[in-house]
Amino acid sequence: MGLFSRTPEPKGYQPTDAEVQDAATKLNAGSHHAAWDLTLHSGDYSQETAMRILGASIED
Repeated sequence: MGLFSRTPEPKGYQPTDAEVQDAATKLNAGSHHAAWDLTLHSGDYSQETAMRILGASIED
């Protein structure tokens, strides 16, 4: 047991804002496939990616 315990770096891909916006636009159009694929591809960042997509899909 070390004095300082380090957690491993998250593995995965953090999508760009443009990719998130594209997935959100397609989600609003009725297709969840782009959002699903982007979330699966993001690995350890999947929850953050899903929240970003949902946040971007809110229409004023």
